[in-house]
Amino acid sequence: MFVVLLDLHPQADPSQERILVLLRALAQTDFFIPLLICRKNSLLADSAAAEGLPLLALGSGWPFHPVSLLRIWLHLRKHRRIILQSFGGQAAALAYLLAARRKPEQTIIMHTHFFTPRMRHPLLQKSYAAADCIVCGSSAIASLVQQESGNPPEKFRNIPPGTGYHGYSERGEQRNGRIAICMPGALTEKSGQASLIHAMAALWQVEDLPPWEVRLVGSGSMFHFLLDEAQKLGVLDRLAILGEQELCEVLPHCKMLVLPPGELVYAPGLASGWAAGLPVICPALPAALELVRNKENVLLVAPNNPQALASAILRIIRDPNLAKTLVQGGKNALASVSEERMCADHFVLYRELIAGNGWVAPLPAPTEKDYANQKFVDNIQQKQLSRSGSLQSSLKSISGHP
Repeated sequence: MFVVLLDLHPQADPSQERILVLLRALAQTDFFIPLLICRKNSLLADSAAAEGLPLLALGSGWPFHPVSLLRIWLHLRKHRRIILQSFGGQAAALAYLLAARRKPEQTIIMHTHFFTPRMRHPLLQKSYAAADCIVCGSSAIASLVQQESGNPPEKFRNIPPGTGYHGYSERGEQRNGRIAICMPGALTEKSGQASLIHAMAALWQVEDLPPWEVRLVGSGSMFHFLLDEAQKLGVLDRLAILGEQELCEVLPHCKMLVLPPGELVYAPGLASGWAAGLPVICPALPAALELVRNKENVLLVAPNNPQALASAILRIIRDPNLAKTLVQGGKNALASVSEERMCADHFVLYRELIAGNGWVAPLPAPTEKDYANQKFVDNIQQKQLSRSGSLQSSLKSISGHP
């Protein structure tokens, strides 16, 4: 079965790291024949080419140039039945144009929004109406896309974006018993750092605590505001804003991870904390609730509630058994947000769509059982570890996710 992954982002996008993972996994199977279509000279194209993955790079600055469309059509016409999976608004419009030039019932159209939905192209309304399935990174994103596109709920499938956590090491002992509390994410108005700083003011009034500090990992327009707020509340000497950093290097030196409210997808942040062996405090929002269990693998708190956040931090500091429970629960839940799980969920979805279209499959598509085969998993993980460092660093810096 021919599977085409379409990405037309002119600059690096956090979904591209997941596209590479899916492309590698597809290439490992005997049933699927994958092809990546993206812009020439992009980080995504360079990384795929460096790994020898199947690639069609579009040379024109405008992906809808007639020459580009002709090149794609010549590739697709060799295959009677194909799955077109788009990532982003322009790619969704391109998928619609390509399917419209093929015979009816020969093409399955999938649109994918792992992180932020982008639906600004004039062809998108028709493209989403024609889609067989829309994959979203969380129920929050699915709700937004459903409102904008008008598609029925049965067209949607939630698949969290898989996260590679193989470079993480577990937390070591803190020097001088100092407690470092980490919150990652862009420093923007709705990201929640201000709520954490107000929680710091509540913690500062507790006299019997060991030395502690808060470390913000990220950058953005709220940098000076957060410093001023910490100064007003008298906690500036306990605050460190680290800028853009690799979480796999920061988290092993921290005591706990606090995830910011307002995110549309929580899988990457959860995977980071769980892989680093940290207790995780998580806002009780729909995008998080579908992935976690309160007091089992996270401690849930009401979003944007400094007092509730301060109380959760105190509970973890004062209750070592709770902290151990959260750490162990996180280890157990890590596979649910892994890259392997994301690929397996896609393979199951491909099978369902193929069956729903009445296409006869000569071989069964891989499912999660394939990942019980350690050799199969090792082959994928080995390629993950050898991926282009420039792509991974760029994606992490722009997404705020590991």
